[in-house]
Amino acid sequence: MYLDAYMGHERYSFPEYCLSRLLPAAPAPGSGDEPHGIPGLRMSGIDSRHLHLCMVKDPGQTATLVLALPKGLRENWADIECRHRRWCDDNGLRPLWTAPQLDGVESKCRSVYSSLEGARARRAAVGSGLLRRIALFHTVTAFYRVQCWGDADSWKIDARTAHPRARWHDQLLQRLCHPRWGLPVRESHRFCRCAEPDTPFRWNHTCDFYFDGRTTGHDDPIYLRVHASPEGHDYDRQIATLHQVGAPADWMARAFPQQAVQHHDRHGQVERTR
Repeated sequence: MYLDAYMGHERYSFPEYCLSRLLPAAPAPGSGDEPHGIPGLRMSGIDSRHLHLCMVKDPGQTATLVLALPKGLRENWADIECRHRRWCDDNGLRPLWTAPQLDGVESKCRSVYSSLEGARARRAAVGSGLLRRIALFHTVTAFYRVQCWGDADSWKIDARTAHPRARWHDQLLQRLCHPRWGLPVRESHRFCRCAEPDTPFRWNHTCDFYFDGRTTGHDDPIYLRVHASPEGHDYDRQIATLHQVGAPADWMARAFPQQAVQHHDRHGQVERTR
């Protein structure tokens, strides 16, 4: 998985944030806190640009993940991992991501929350499938921003489009539910009228899509919500962020109305001449 260098504020390190959310650490003694990170996740290899992670699980159950830093970032993974380890030490946490086997703290967490672990495993299978199809969210849609988070057994996906009607979401649904290439899910309910020609349009129009598991028997493994509206009063902030991370010009032309990009460019020129 390739990571962005920064998200939001210029000095906010996204790779370091990922380590804080992923790598397990035992809480300070007597604090009553839950373990940090993912119990059983281990760092199996590290070089300047790539961090290799794997799970310590039962025999026959393995999972691996490689996190790649973006080109041009001056820091390497050793610097980032060392800084995160110091943060743990300074806050009384005990790093566990290089331990050869499960720590007692992790085993206790798994046994106490066995039903939660089962839910996490089901959610992880769907999440893994979504990650392998993540390119669909910018190749077959016109979403300028997509957020995704886990909730109980399901993944919530919140997408925004700059077009008056939430176009192209059906192309995404067709591919996500494809009987051969898609996920083992099917669309179960939709609340969407944007394709109907006589439907009056208002900004903040929202389309909602619910899925059920085609083979798992579990309801709502995915929920997709598509907003046809800007975040704020205009698109300047979104366009500036996408320019920062190197969004291609042809994709920007598809994702945003032409007048929105022109307005942003004119505004930028005025700011530079002041």
